[in-house]
Amino acid sequence: MAFPRFLAKCEQNGIELLKSQNPRKEEDPSIPIEVEVRHSRLDMAPAVAVAVVLGDIDLLREILIRVHSAADLVRAAATCKPFLLAACNRPLLRRFRRLHPLSCPRVLGCLVVATGRRGGTPPQFLSTSASYAAAAAGHGGDFALSFLPGGGWLGGASWQILDCRHGRILLKNLSSQDLAVADPMARSSVALPPPPAARTVGYAFIADEDDSSVFKVVCVSRDAVSRAFRALVLSSGELTWADVAGLPGQPDLATSRAMQANRSLYWKLEGGQRMVAFSTATMGFSVLELPPSLRQLGFDVVEKGEDDGNVLHLLTMSDFCIELWAGTAGNAGENGTTWRQVDKSVRFHKMVATMVKPELLSQHQLVVAAVAAGVAFVRLKDHLFSIDLQTMKLRMLSKQDCSSALIYPYTVAWPPSFLTPAEQVDVTLSCGVLCVRYFG
Repeated sequence: MAFPRFLAKCEQNGIELLKSQNPRKEEDPSIPIEVEVRHSRLDMAPAVAVAVVLGDIDLLREILIRVHSAADLVRAAATCKPFLLAACNRPLLRRFRRLHPLSCPRVLGCLVVATGRRGGTPPQFLSTSASYAAAAAGHGGDFALSFLPGGGWLGGASWQILDCRHGRILLKNLSSQDLAVADPMARSSVALPPPPAARTVGYAFIADEDDSSVFKVVCVSRDAVSRAFRALVLSSGELTWADVAGLPGQPDLATSRAMQANRSLYWKLEGGQRMVAFSTATMGFSVLELPPSLRQLGFDVVEKGEDDGNVLHLLTMSDFCIELWAGTAGNAGENGTTWRQVDKSVRFHKMVATMVKPELLSQHQLVVAAVAAGVAFVRLKDHLFSIDLQTMKLRMLSKQDCSSALIYPYTVAWPPSFLTPAEQVDVTLSCGVLCVRYFG
């Protein structure tokens, strides 16, 4: 959003907020005279109205929370010191994430990880657009992870990707069993000790909402004797593992890739009838019964930006249509979750028909492989596509065989580093460039 247009938006939103907070006295005679005097600001010239907004940081934050997208918030924060100081606020950024789950964070593409090769080849990065591919290349993205100890895959080491969130990749060295968290853009990594478990079956990387340097790693293991699931958690501040929960009597995980939403992790269980959930808030396991129509379909959990954490949303595809299902915690059913279909898209059959051979459409369906930040990654046999869930635009990413590969969406960490709140921020304008220094 250009700066003049953003100032106009400030003026309009500021006037609307002032109107909502300061009704005229003739509409309510009980309003004190001083409130009526403050209301006279609505009749000020546009430049004065903007000055009023810039002088009230709380009002400015209420305007910033209403911008259209995360990209608009970043542009606004980079225009001047008052906007940046207003945007560098943890409560505002939390509210913005909840209101804009489809753009916080932003998806650059996905990592295609071949299975069954014992870490012999690096992941393939596929961009969802040409501009994002250029952005990844411009930032020096090293997806071969040559900066890892031993040179990563280029140095002959065998690594297994375990998860990928907010621009960072969780990996395991198949020789030493040590773990690492790698950032391909920053070309940096953090070494982690291996979990104290004989058989690990699933991992998840959890990024902190406020500080990109803070994270947790969850490992799910199988007890050798009781066959119960165990959850072990490692925090970036301590780098030690803690055994926090157990769950007996369940089948194996259908896939090692964790799904993540509502401060919980989810894995589909073999057989397709249930999935296991691990809450990162309560540090406990639970089991959810899946609706019959989803048991044989691929799906992923999605964030909807709602405050009600008892509602879980699943996105799947059936007959070339996207379906959104909502599960509400309650007393109905064996597991206390009631499922209903809440949305369904147009069919993508005609769009796909222009991109693939006709026989593929008659023999195969689109299957959801992963969903993140408003982008769904779907497969049609060995073809991989992306669908923008806001515009419903379909794009082919690859014709190579990825039917058995794991798909990890690759997103840019949110908020960007220059919006990360610090104890002290020094902002100066030099030669038309906004310079930001952080202390604390």
